[in-house]
Amino acid sequence: MRRIGFFFFLLLFIFPKSLLAENFQILIYSTKTYGDYLPEEILKSYFENLQKMLSQEGGKVEIKKFSQEEAFSFLKTGVYSGIAELKVITVKDNLSIEWKLYQFEKKEPYYFYVSGKKENIGELVNETSKLIKSILEKRKIIEKIQIAGNLRIGEDVILPNIKTKEGDIFDLKKLNEDLKNIYKMGYFENVELKIDEGTKGVIVTFEVKENPSVKEIVFRGNKKIKTEDLSKIVEIKEGQIVTPKELDKALETIKMYYEQSGYLGTQVSVETEKAPPAQIKLIFNIKEGEKKYIKQIQFIGNKAFSDKDLKSYLSISEKTVFSPVKKITQYLRAFVRPEPLAEPGVYNIAFLYRDLAKIETAYKNKGYIDVKVGDPIVEEEPDGVIIKIPIEEGPQYKVGKVKINQDLFPEEKIYKKIQTSPGKIFSLKTLKEDESILIHLFSDYGYAYTKVNTKIDKDSKNKLVNITFDIDKGSVVYIGRIDIEGNTKTRDKVIRREFKIAEGWPYSASRIEESERRLRRLGYFEEIKIDKEKGAKEEEVNLKVKVKEMLTGSFAIGGGYSSYDKFVIMGDITERNFLGKGQRVTLSARLGARTTRYILNFFDPYFRDSRYSMGWSLYNYELQYDDFTKDSIGGSIRFGYGFTSELSAYMGYRYDDTKLKNLSENVAKIILESKDIHVTSALQLGLIYDSRNRYFLPTKGWYHKIETEYAGEYLGGDSNFFKIEGQHQVYFPIFKLTGHVNLGYGYITEGGAKKVPVFERYFLGGINSVRGFKYGDISPKDPETGNKIGGTRMFYLQTEAIFPLMKSINLNGVVFFDMGNVWDLKTGFQSSDLRKSVGFGLRWLSPFGPLRIEWGYNIKRKPDEDSSNFNFQIGGEF
Repeated sequence: MRRIGFFFFLLLFIFPKSLLAENFQILIYSTKTYGDYLPEEILKSYFENLQKMLSQEGGKVEIKKFSQEEAFSFLKTGVYSGIAELKVITVKDNLSIEWKLYQFEKKEPYYFYVSGKKENIGELVNETSKLIKSILEKRKIIEKIQIAGNLRIGEDVILPNIKTKEGDIFDLKKLNEDLKNIYKMGYFENVELKIDEGTKGVIVTFEVKENPSVKEIVFRGNKKIKTEDLSKIVEIKEGQIVTPKELDKALETIKMYYEQSGYLGTQVSVETEKAPPAQIKLIFNIKEGEKKYIKQIQFIGNKAFSDKDLKSYLSISEKTVFSPVKKITQYLRAFVRPEPLAEPGVYNIAFLYRDLAKIETAYKNKGYIDVKVGDPIVEEEPDGVIIKIPIEEGPQYKVGKVKINQDLFPEEKIYKKIQTSPGKIFSLKTLKEDESILIHLFSDYGYAYTKVNTKIDKDSKNKLVNITFDIDKGSVVYIGRIDIEGNTKTRDKVIRREFKIAEGWPYSASRIEESERRLRRLGYFEEIKIDKEKGAKEEEVNLKVKVKEMLTGSFAIGGGYSSYDKFVIMGDITERNFLGKGQRVTLSARLGARTTRYILNFFDPYFRDSRYSMGWSLYNYELQYDDFTKDSIGGSIRFGYGFTSELSAYMGYRYDDTKLKNLSENVAKIILESKDIHVTSALQLGLIYDSRNRYFLPTKGWYHKIETEYAGEYLGGDSNFFKIEGQHQVYFPIFKLTGHVNLGYGYITEGGAKKVPVFERYFLGGINSVRGFKYGDISPKDPETGNKIGGTRMFYLQTEAIFPLMKSINLNGVVFFDMGNVWDLKTGFQSSDLRKSVGFGLRWLSPFGPLRIEWGYNIKRKPDEDSSNFNFQIGGEF
């Protein structure tokens, strides 16, 4: 497969290897400098280091000023092996040293030069030494190395396999090793070496002939596994030059895939067929094995764990009458959560051996640190296999002495932080968690590179484990730079203002975690990662903030139909990161035959880059109800202040001018009285606490909001009331689920003039309160007319469990139970009159914005109510 051309062997006679003459001496009789100024110490360093390097080879360099005639007389008498004159040319930071070297009985001098940066004198000395040695040894140096014949495999892939470098002395043995290394790559059918004369030495060319590329991949004999599934797991692609190593890996991968699918004894081989032009067809021949079912799984020697407990750690299971049902369930589950799973009841050796480690870990987490889980014994019978897993449990160990070697914290403080304590059952899991706790504790005080070395001293006699944590905290580290990448839209300042740590501050793990949490709460980024990198100084660390932006613009669209309004279109366009400044702008509209509504909102959480916030809104409503039409125009403005990252307060003003028109003849008294109430001029004051970990789909944290509003004659309006409203939410993890409780309430008290218009009263129902009812369905009714007139008191409670369906696309499911009611002084509150609903839904952080689809069932439906309600929303917060 490998050939070396005739010229290569001829070269051995042209350039025979000879040793350096013993005690050779070189005289540098003339040195001239040109160009920019060159400090004397640089040239002095060059000569001194050259003398040292050549002296190791038995040589000597003398630098003396002589005329050319005097120098040649020394050469002729044999005092020196060679004489040289040098030209030193300096251009800014670049240095070039040109040599003219004369040898005895050589008519023409040998010219060569070395060049580089002034600060890299060592490299110039090394190169000069090589050149002098090659001249005196009468050996050639390698002027250039090149690759020829490669069409698909780039030089950047081949060159790292060649140890010989340009400027090296020609070495046949070394070049032969390089040739072998290239061939071992597996990409080439043939590799040859060609040597040519150059101007300063020899040019080495590695001529390669590439293996043919893959034109087609064929699978034969596969009936139980689809061809498209095999194509996905085999990493060889069409057009690729395949190596023997890659073929072996493909064969092993196919065989393993069959074993994981339960087909034991599968045999796989590969053959190739030539395919024009200069390509091959890869054919994988598969002889499929048969599935074997598990008759029984037994454990031998287990006492601390029952067979049932140990089977829970296994992916495989015994075949039962329920195995087909489990298989169908597993198949359906794969649509929403694709992951490799063992088929129920099928013997799968790959999963079995993988799960043995889980059993061993379970024992060690219960103190059985000497446990040994043996290789399974598989007994084959006509109706299935019996698997016996031997276990030597050994004794259970408790924690003996616990020692933490450190010099930063008081002992009583640091020992309280860890979970491992004397007398407890030893747990490997708890030990690893304690290591993380200690690392985090020290890194929170600036020790970013803290290491914890845990020593476990087993006392077999007393069945105790003595544990020592040796903490190497290193030195205090400060933040050097905070670099941000990935934000093509969001401005750097929007990201930086969420950071609880700054450049020049001591490193703090908790502050960095808090900063990451604050960034997630913005809802601008799909992915956020903060990496630490070593800085320019030993005591510095740089933070690299990597973000992947998500769509911050969203829209909501919906529709409805009623006998009065016909078809209604509702739209909402929101940009939560307006111009990349972190500002929120919303434009919403409701358009129908008898209803129009327009709203424009703006909110800046960091007004003029301060801790103050500012927001305003403008709106125009015209809503036609059964008995009247409401026509409103108004706006509001609000200023807030953030005391901490979680606590803020605000105050604002709202102005609303409403006219009620088209009243029916028989209408409730409160609606009729509201006709004369036009202007509502109100002051607002509120307090918000928000510790949720994310803006969308949070998994933990609290949200509290309390707001008061006063509208009265002193503010120049017609309305007169005092209103207080509250909302309290909590998110908390429940295993792999997220629990969510949302409590809301409201209270209105009438002023002296008792002017609370119907449009300021409370109505419940819909996606944000009791979801089995449409908005406005939960309301007191006028006893005379039956009109829904709203109430002055209300509360609702939403409880729900949120669970992931497809994490890769942020799709979640939800089940919920809601309750609530609205009342006033006349109707009073009756616990028996609580309205309740249950239901389920989907929540998806879609490319178009957050999507909610929820269906609620009305528990204890009244005669004039719907039995259920379908809720749909795109956009908004959830």
